[in-house]
Amino acid sequence: MTEPDATPETPAQSGQVDLSDLRMMPAWVAGMGTSSNFAKYEEREERGPRPGGRDRREGGRRDGPPPRRDFGGKGGPPPRRDMAGKGGPHRDGPPGERRDRRDGPPPRRFGDRERPARDWVEIPRDIQVIIEPRDSAAEALAGHIRASGHAFSMFDAARLVLADPERFQARFGCAPERAQGLFQTTADGGLFLSRDEALAHLLRGPALESYYRVEETELEEPKGDFKTIAVCGYSGELLAPPNHHSFQTALIRLHRERFANLALEDYKRRVRIESSPEIVAQWKEQQRKGQRWVHAREAEGVEPAAFSHRAEMEAHFRRVYGDEACTEVREAVFASNADKTRLSQALFLLLRQSVDNARKHLFEMSQKLGGGFERRGLKLFKRRAGKLFVSRVKPRAVDPGVVFSERVARIVEILKNAHGLQLTQLVETLAPAAEPAPDGAKPPLSDEQVAVLKDIRWLANEGYVIEYADGMVFLGVQGEPAKPKAEPVVAETAAAEPEVQPDEPAEPMMQEENDAPPTAGS
Repeated sequence: MTEPDATPETPAQSGQVDLSDLRMMPAWVAGMGTSSNFAKYEEREERGPRPGGRDRREGGRRDGPPPRRDFGGKGGPPPRRDMAGKGGPHRDGPPGERRDRRDGPPPRRFGDRERPARDWVEIPRDIQVIIEPRDSAAEALAGHIRASGHAFSMFDAARLVLADPERFQARFGCAPERAQGLFQTTADGGLFLSRDEALAHLLRGPALESYYRVEETELEEPKGDFKTIAVCGYSGELLAPPNHHSFQTALIRLHRERFANLALEDYKRRVRIESSPEIVAQWKEQQRKGQRWVHAREAEGVEPAAFSHRAEMEAHFRRVYGDEACTEVREAVFASNADKTRLSQALFLLLRQSVDNARKHLFEMSQKLGGGFERRGLKLFKRRAGKLFVSRVKPRAVDPGVVFSERVARIVEILKNAHGLQLTQLVETLAPAAEPAPDGAKPPLSDEQVAVLKDIRWLANEGYVIEYADGMVFLGVQGEPAKPKAEPVVAETAAAEPEVQPDEPAEPMMQEENDAPPTAGS
C-alpha cells in the first residue's frame, strides 16, 4: 500500500537542517529539487495536446476550423482586379506577359547583401543521436543525494542535467543499412559525413597547427596605379584591384573557402568595387605581409618542408595525412559543449533536434540517469501519483515489533494519520515555535525543535520516512510489512523424493511488500 495520489501542493518551507551545503560539490548540484531552477520548463509529460490545435490563432476558439469569410454576401472569393499600369504587382509588362511570382525564387529579404542565402540541408535518416548524461554529472548528483538524505524527482534530475551542455553528451550511431560510416578527426574529435569534409575542417581550423607551423614573411608592396578595389559583398574582405593579376585567384579562393554553397557566377555578382584611397592603402598594407607553412612533423635531422602558397600546403597535407587525419567509425561520442564547427551542418541540426526532444520528453534521460544511480548504490521508487524518485535508502514499512521512543512513535503516528506534511508543519506540531520578536524577526530553532529534526532524519535514514526535496514528509510505506507467504502444497508422485518430515519444515518464501528493487524503466 502506498500513499494516496493526491499530494498537498504547498511551497517549500525554510527551516530545514541540511548539512549537504558543507560538502564540496559543484554549485549547480545544490539547486537540485528547487522549483526556481525549472520555472522555464513545462511539465509536458502531464499535459495533453491543445484541443483543436488552433486556440492561439483564433483568439481562444478551440472547436473546429476558423469561420469562413463571405465576400459581399457570396460564397466565392472577390474578383481579381487588373493591377497593370496602376502600381500593382503586375506593372512590369502587359497582361499577356505577366510573370507569376510563384514560378521564380522567393523575394530577397533584408540582410541579403551581408549574408549569403543558405541551401537546404538534408538530415540523414540513417543516423541516430542519443542524448545521455556524462559520468561526472551523474556522480555529482549521486553525491548530493547521499549527502542530503532527501528523495528527488527523477524528472527534476533530468531537467538539471539537460539545462547545461557540459552535463550531457551526444552519442552518434549509424544504422546497419548505412553503407558509409562517420569520419572523426583525430586532432580535435570533429565528426563529419565525408572524408573530404573532415580534411577541409582541419585545413581551415586551429587543428592545422599540430601539422604545420605558420610563419610571417615580409613581401614587396604591389607596384602600379590602383584606383579601385574589389570587395566581397558578404564578408567585406578586400580581394584585389580588378586590374591586378591576383584578382581572379583571390576571388576563386574566397569563394571556395567560405561561400562554396553559392554558384560562382552568383557570388561574382555580389562583389562590389570601392574607389576610396583609404581602402587602396589598406589593401597594399595587407599585401606586404605574407605567410608560409612549415611542416612540423619532419624527422629529426631532416630539413622541414616549407610552402609559400596555401594550395601547395593543402596538397601536401592531403597526400601525407589524408588517411590518418580522420578515421571512419560507426559510433562516436561528441561533447555537447564542444565547438559546433567540429560537426557537419547536417549532424549539428540533428544534434540540436535531439536535444530539443530530450528537453521536451524527459523520460529517456531519467531512464539513463536512473541506471547510473542504481550502479552507484542509490534506490529508485515510485510515489506521489506514480512519479519516479531516487534516494539513498529504499522506503520500507514500520515493523510492529520495532519499539520507538515516545517522540519517534508520535512522529510515525502523525504521519500515518496525515498522509504527508510539510517538514516545518510537522516540527511545529511536535515542538511549537517561540513567539516572533517585536521587530518581526524569526526566532532561531529551539533545542527541542532540533531534537525533532534529528529524529525525523533518523527515520529517513532507516527508510521509515521519506523526506522529499520540496519539504514534504511521508511514511516510507503506509501499513504494515507484508506477511510471509507459505509455499503451496504440491502433490508428489510415488516416484518423487520423500516428503519433508514435520520436524523439518520447509522454509517459506518471504518477500516484503515493494521489496523488489525497481529498475529505471519501472
